[in-house]
Amino acid sequence: MMKYRDALLTHIHKQLEAWFDLNGPLPHDELYRFLHSLKGTSGTIGLTDLSKLSQSLLDQLEAMPPKDWQPADWREFLLEFIALCYEHRSEQGLLLDDPEQARENSYENQPLVLILDDDVTLLMYVKEYLEKRNWSVIATVHPHKALDYFHDMNPDCLILDLNIPETGGFQVMQTLSEKIKKQYVPTTVISVDCARETRLRAYRLGADDVMCKPLDMEELAVRLERQLYRKRWMNRILFLDELTGAYNRNSLLDTYQRLFGDAQRADSPLSLAFLDIDHFKKVNDTYGHLVGDDVLSRFASFIQSSAAKNDILFRYGGEEFILLMPQTTVKEAKHHMQQMLDAFCALTFDSANGPFSLSFSAGVVQITDAEKPFPYWLEVADNSLYRAKNSGRCRIEEAVLSETVDSPQIKLKVAIIDDDAMIRTMLAESVKTGFDGWIHADIHEFRDGEAFFQSDWHRGPEPYLVILDGIMPIMDGLEVLQRIRALPNTKRYTVIMLTGRTEEHDIVRALQLGADDYMTKPFSTKELEARIKRLVKRMV
Repeated sequence: MMKYRDALLTHIHKQLEAWFDLNGPLPHDELYRFLHSLKGTSGTIGLTDLSKLSQSLLDQLEAMPPKDWQPADWREFLLEFIALCYEHRSEQGLLLDDPEQARENSYENQPLVLILDDDVTLLMYVKEYLEKRNWSVIATVHPHKALDYFHDMNPDCLILDLNIPETGGFQVMQTLSEKIKKQYVPTTVISVDCARETRLRAYRLGADDVMCKPLDMEELAVRLERQLYRKRWMNRILFLDELTGAYNRNSLLDTYQRLFGDAQRADSPLSLAFLDIDHFKKVNDTYGHLVGDDVLSRFASFIQSSAAKNDILFRYGGEEFILLMPQTTVKEAKHHMQQMLDAFCALTFDSANGPFSLSFSAGVVQITDAEKPFPYWLEVADNSLYRAKNSGRCRIEEAVLSETVDSPQIKLKVAIIDDDAMIRTMLAESVKTGFDGWIHADIHEFRDGEAFFQSDWHRGPEPYLVILDGIMPIMDGLEVLQRIRALPNTKRYTVIMLTGRTEEHDIVRALQLGADDYMTKPFSTKELEARIKRLVKRMV
């Protein structure tokens, strides 16, 4: 029976591939005949769920007038059918989640571990081991990428090897030492050198633990769990962002609810501003992360000293801040923010390359509707901030409530490069679902690397997320990745490689060439969505 199932699924795959290649619409009769044939065949050979779904789709077709189906329409109509076919394919590249299964594991709430080690085989082994234990892992062989990830992604734990050819692990720890101490990022050093002096030096630089290679993986996991428990406990009792002195996100919602309740009782206005330092990533790239940290600290101090007495500042993430302004209308908030902007632009910051100045942009909104939840007002202010950025930065934009959430701005471009049209469809839908209500992205699919590079679509100013299949004809994923990393604006591109479990060599090369993450097939679409969100938060 299995050979007949495989033959049918292969036939379905080929038929859908042919439709994906159509330049025009799909005739109604052709779609009907396809589903009608599958209903009987799939039921006969034991694919009962596929037969039932085919019947359901046929019922829908019969209830509507015949029409020519445009590509976007028939793809949406058959999306559940495509997903079910992939569940049955023995060589499937995606592990689709059971919609009936209770979602006990929330990928978005997984602790994030950053690993730096030049031994790629060990790196892959530790990454896979921790991910099976419900951790999210970012791994790299490049110290400079580890530094960027540390500052941009705020990991819960850091694991690093001392023997790094490009620059020693001690040098990395020295660079991060102040931030490790201030923000309490538990750090575990792993090394073949476990001499007493080596251990003492690691501890003096801020290491919480030292483990000798070869590693006992179960012991590593237990030690990391203990460190994470302490970090969670500290995060619960500390509401201040240690770097900037502003409040952190842990207390944002509670503070908002308290202030909004006060505003309702007193019938007074409450406004919110979403602030972002302009071109902050260039500060880190040009002057280094230590100067960037100084900029963040001084910016927060400046806003707090310039704001009204009852205003409360929160560090939302990276260079983004939220300012809650009780007893302030949106007109007053915009005027006050403009005064702060003018004064901030006059400040200078010191660096080894000489002094420099900065600006910021902001979106402001007045909370007017008690029925709308706090995330709605954040989205409104964020869209206004994005409009300020698109209008040249260094400006304050007042929210236009009729336009903000209904007409979101494109903040990210996502390229899905895979030679399998059905996988492209599944990935595009997964990305779209993951971004729904959070960020507006322009998602494009490409059948191969040549199509991607020939398109002008990827030459815009926006940040790009590239989901890249490792094995493709004409130009494989590694060659595409190599060309991306040779682009002059390569820092705008974040790349996730998709590989098979037997393609260890490709994973090694992908990490060496600068892939930001990789996933081995089969994988859960929910896990992919969570990883994408982790990476995107450092991009936009």
